[in-house]
Amino acid sequence: MPIDRDTAVIVCAGPSLERFSALAWAELGKVGAVVGVNGAPAAEACERHGVGFTMLSAMDIGTGLFDRVPRLAKIWRSTRAWRVTSTDCASREADLYIREVDEHDGVSGWSDDPGEGYKGGSTGMVIGNWIANRWPANARPDGRPLPRRGFRRLAYIGLDMHLNDGRHAAGAGAHVSGFARSAERHRQVCDGWAKFCAQAAKRGVEVVNLTPLTGLDTMPRVPVPDEWVLAS
Repeated sequence: MPIDRDTAVIVCAGPSLERFSALAWAELGKVGAVVGVNGAPAAEACERHGVGFTMLSAMDIGTGLFDRVPRLAKIWRSTRAWRVTSTDCASREADLYIREVDEHDGVSGWSDDPGEGYKGGSTGMVIGNWIANRWPANARPDGRPLPRRGFRRLAYIGLDMHLNDGRHAAGAGAHVSGFARSAERHRQVCDGWAKFCAQAAKRGVEVVNLTPLTGLDTMPRVPVPDEWVLAS
């Protein structure tokens, strides 16, 4: 699968971020958008390699995410990247707000509304759905050009998703990811990813996981070059 300007790379906060080499980060930086999910922008690996995020996506800033990842709060205040959160956090400072929807709203796997994103158990799904949809014709910038959307290829990294292992990359949070709280919850989130990928494919959007040794079995996997991965 080509990693190019038609690709949005979505950086989740799993510990595998620490295994990517400088070459990998350099190549991933050549894409059309680099999106940091939740605590990922605060990860030591991202800081060490100077990852240039074009967008930060955190749906839980109104429910204690900044308390769990204090460094993220500082990054959120100072970044030049577009900051995207949930409409449920409308009182918090951000550049864009997304309505999170799921089966309770009559949405399964994907929303075609340009102001929504399918939540399915992961901020990565919400922002992936949203950034793959195009801006509505009446969208208006607020003092600067709107960030690019309408991507036909989404590539995820740091999406480890191992059952009973909800660790984050160093610096990205010491809390346990929600998917790891139980086997039932892990399966629910995996099923959410399956719906997301299936609905994306129906719309001509390719979704792949570039995470080495991922535990997620419901998303197509693409191996990365050996030189992208540091020896463990």
